[in-house]
Parts: sequence; structure tokens; C-alpha cells
Amino acid sequence: MAHDLDVPPSGQSGADWASLYRTRGNEVVHHRPVFTGDVFERVEVQGLGSTKKKSIMVLQHPCALRTNGVDLMDRLLIAEVRTHPLIVIKDWSGHLSKMPLPDLVPTVDSGKRHQAAFFDQPYFVAPENLYLAKRIACLSQVGVNLLLQRWVHYNSRATVPTSTYQEVSSPAYEEADLIEEWCDECATDEDFDIPKATAAAVKWLREDAGAGLSRQRLLEDPQSRSTVRRDMRAELRRQHEN
Repeated sequence: MAHDLDVPPSGQSGADWASLYRTRGNEVVHHRPVFTGDVFERVEVQGLGSTKKKSIMVLQHPCALRTNGVDLMDRLLIAEVRTHPLIVIKDWSGHLSKMPLPDLVPTVDSGKRHQAAFFDQPYFVAPENLYLAKRIACLSQVGVNLLLQRWVHYNSRATVPTSTYQEVSSPAYEEADLIEEWCDECATDEDFDIPKATAAAVKWLREDAGAGLSRQRLLEDPQSRSTVRRDMRAELRRQHEN
């Protein structure tokens, strides 16, 4: 059965572009783990034997980004991001080589407001260059699902329902949320260190929570996610009390 490419939801006033993003601009926090669909500015990229600085979007699924849950791979696949006229909903199917990023910079009225990631302009980036760059946006779960659907369709011409990507990416998305929250709680500590706090959160998530299942595995079941979040908050309170 054929499936059409999905588009962002619409309301009474038109397309809900904000639904594509979790955070933009100053809303983005440094300690959120690098994730599929993150947009960075001024990144030194590698391609065709040269290096250049560009705005980029991370393309790979989060499980393909890391070697051990914490450290990023030596090279990450990314797509160039450039300004682009607004692509309205009815035209999304005509731009299959792009991930439209409408209202990426909603605080300006210039051409920079609307951008797009170009799948036909792929590069590699070293992880240290991401850490030195400026992350300007993180996609929402809706945005991640749309990106993965369009990226796979561009490379294979197969249209996989976004509900499938929801199933395979939502546990990792939930894990990133929990790690961000863990770091939020630790940010006021005098010895706060992002890599150290991230590693502690990942270690806790990978511990056995009972019945031979790690908390990370429990995140695969939507019914268990609130329990894991509750237990994490209790663990952070216990650490701060000691």
C-alpha cells in the first residue's frame, strides 16, 4: 500500500510550523545530547577533499551517532542548511531533496527566517566541531519523524509511514529528554560538567531496573516511561540530599 509523504499539522491559521521544533534560538540548551535533526551554525565540514564552515543538520538516527551512548562517532553524516523561500504545505511533495525548515529563525523577517536542509549536499563533520559550533534548533518528535521519512524517501523512493519512525525513534527521544532533565538538575552544582553529568545519566539508564531490564529498555514501552521519569527524579533528589 502506497503512503504519501506527511506534512506538519495545520490549524485554523494555516500550517503549524512551530510543531516542527522542540527549541529554537536561545531556547536551545548546551547540555541536550546531539540528536537527529539538530541544526548548527558555523560548522567546519569535510567533503571533496576540503573543509568549509556551513550551517548543517544532523541526519543519522541517534543510535548511529554514538559508540557507547555518550561519545559521538568519529565522523557524522550531515546535510547543508541554507536559506530558502518558504515552502508551503502543498509544495512539500515537490521538494523531495530537501527538509523544509520554515520559521527556523522566527525572530527575523529577512530571508534567514526560512531555511532548508539539502539532502543532495551531504558532508561529514567531526564531533568536536559540533561542540564548538552553535546549535540553533532541535526538532520536535514530529519534526524528527518527518525528517527521517523524507531522508529515507530521497535515498530509496520508499515512503515509510511516520508512525513507524515514531516507534523506532521515540525511545531515543525520550532518553535525550531525560538526560537533558538530569543535566538541568545538576547544572547548579559547583562541579557541574556536561560530559560527566551525561555519562552519569546514561549509566543510570542502563542499570538493571528489575526483571533483567534496564531503564533504557523500559523506555521502549510508552507505558513505562512515566515510571522511569519518576524514578529518575527520585534518584536526583537522593543524590542532592547526600
